[in-house]
Amino acid sequence: MRAVPASSVVGMDPTAATFPTRTDVRAATRADLPAAAAIYTHYVLNTTTTFNTEVRTPREWTDRFEHQVVDGPYHLLVAERDRVVAGYVETQRFRPKPAYDRSIELSVYVAPDAVGAGIGRALYAALLDQLEGDERFHRAYSIIALPNDASVAFHERFGFVHRGTLTEAGHKFGRYLDVAYYERAL
Repeated sequence: MRAVPASSVVGMDPTAATFPTRTDVRAATRADLPAAAAIYTHYVLNTTTTFNTEVRTPREWTDRFEHQVVDGPYHLLVAERDRVVAGYVETQRFRPKPAYDRSIELSVYVAPDAVGAGIGRALYAALLDQLEGDERFHRAYSIIALPNDASVAFHERFGFVHRGTLTEAGHKFGRYLDVAYYERAL
């Protein structure tokens, strides 16, 4: 696995208006997987942010981490606040055909109690800084379930451009959902 420099962002903790809270972003380790899994599980079970309808097992998290991150070209970064994992960002293969290998999909998930505290911004900034110098990848994609104005604005702030929308491409919680494709050159 590549070494990833830790970066820090100091922001205001919304629960304590006078004390700054430090956010550290670093490469994930195997020990971070249960915390990342707990964050992701919330989104699987309670939101349409992900179209997964089944929770990943601990074995699936470990296998994915070992094969795609440690032994592969993909990334898993975590953000810590007060030594607790508060979010993560990951890259994965965009599509399963070899001609897509220089394109990657990005996903970011923030613990529900840390939303709005700059965790996602810190994670994306660190990951995109790392990807800028990585010759293996040419384009980054994010697929956003709609409606999601906050995610659209977030991606546009990071230079992602809307490239198209698929209507009623997913079905979760008894309703059809559109998905928007956002692209960023690396």
